[in-house]
Amino acid sequence: MKKRLRSIIIAFSVSFAVMASLSLFSFQQFDSFIRYSDEVDHSHKVIMQLYRLESEVKDVDKAERGFMLTHDTLYSNGLFRHMDSLYPVADRIKELVKDNNKQRENIIMVKSYLSDRKASVRSNLAYIDTTKSRDPSPWYFEGRKSMIASLNLLKNMHSEEDTLLRRRAESRLVYQRTTANTLKYLLVIFSIITVGLFVVMIREFRRRTSFQQQLQAKVMDLRRSHTELEQIAYAASHDLQEPLRKIQVFSNRLVWLKKDGIDEESRNTMEKVNDAAGRMQELIEDLVNLTSLTRDDIKKETIDLNIVLRNVMNDLDDKIDEKQAKIEVNELPKVRGSMEQLTILFKALLDNAVKFSKENIPPEISVSGAVVAGDELAEINKNLVKRRFYRVTISDNGIGFDNKFAYKLFRIFQRLHNQQSQYDGKGIGLAISQRIMANHEGHIIAHGHSDIGATFKLFFPVEE
Repeated sequence: MKKRLRSIIIAFSVSFAVMASLSLFSFQQFDSFIRYSDEVDHSHKVIMQLYRLESEVKDVDKAERGFMLTHDTLYSNGLFRHMDSLYPVADRIKELVKDNNKQRENIIMVKSYLSDRKASVRSNLAYIDTTKSRDPSPWYFEGRKSMIASLNLLKNMHSEEDTLLRRRAESRLVYQRTTANTLKYLLVIFSIITVGLFVVMIREFRRRTSFQQQLQAKVMDLRRSHTELEQIAYAASHDLQEPLRKIQVFSNRLVWLKKDGIDEESRNTMEKVNDAAGRMQELIEDLVNLTSLTRDDIKKETIDLNIVLRNVMNDLDDKIDEKQAKIEVNELPKVRGSMEQLTILFKALLDNAVKFSKENIPPEISVSGAVVAGDELAEINKNLVKRRFYRVTISDNGIGFDNKFAYKLFRIFQRLHNQQSQYDGKGIGLAISQRIMANHEGHIIAHGHSDIGATFKLFFPVEE
């Protein structure tokens, strides 16, 4: 499942990278297309202004010759109007070609020729007004030289701008085609990737649906097994305990009936039978308690663990006094849970701390609470590191255990001490404790050192 999910993530990441790269390339092509389009428009503006300046220069010449032939003021007025337009048009061209050094130098030279042309026109007009002659003056010929030079320069500028226009138009056409093709490829690739991912998602959805159906079937099997387990527990609590009680009753009756004629060895044998039957009965009761904890219908309420611990200490008061145990309790939190189950939990842990103490050394037990992050639970589930927990720590100075066998502690009927050990126990108390913590969506971990002591940590989730 994780491999398939990783594959989907990798495929999506690759497709996203391809789409992003193509989109960026398409954007660059489109940006270049826009730039060349602007440059083409710019060339058109320059060419239009060049045509206008050429027209104004030629109109000046026409008006000058008309005035020379007719001495009509209509021509002189038009002449001055066209002369006044020369510089503004030339200045607009100069502004348009400011980024082109060659064209800027050309328009500066044109303006120089236009200045000479205007001076020649004024001198020629003054000569005509003075002499009243229709013959061309020397200034007229000087002015025509300036006009021809300016027109030649304007022609060169036309040629240069036409070349730029052609090159820019070709580049614009290339980028226009490239942009269109890129968009087509982008659309095709996007469609292929989308369809591919859709197919993958459909297949994954079908897998997950099939897995969910299988999981549902297993849940139903588990529920059936749970029901069967409850039936077994019921049988154990009723049918199996009855023969044990009869064994104890008849063995005791036999001892009482033969009390005068029974030898010591027979008496000891019958006592062992009684003890074994009693131990078996206790094991069955603990097993029933464990199976009863598998029900998920417990009613939770806010429980003060300080009250729970005080009640447990009162119940274990005789054992605590017998062992002369010292119990130090710091402030404990309030958690959501079942008072009955939490009482069983703390009773099992505190009973173990008192029971598994060193010989002739009074037990010293510490119980404390704190709010912590789930760093200590990283080995159980990495996601728990991000959560917050109420941690209850129970430490003792007892016989402890080898930490490498800590994983065995919470198994049913698992004891780290042999049957002949002086410490009695059935090996089910910690299994019950773990089940209770699971019912409360919490966790229990244990640390120990032989002949030094043991520490049990309970982690109850903090409700945000």
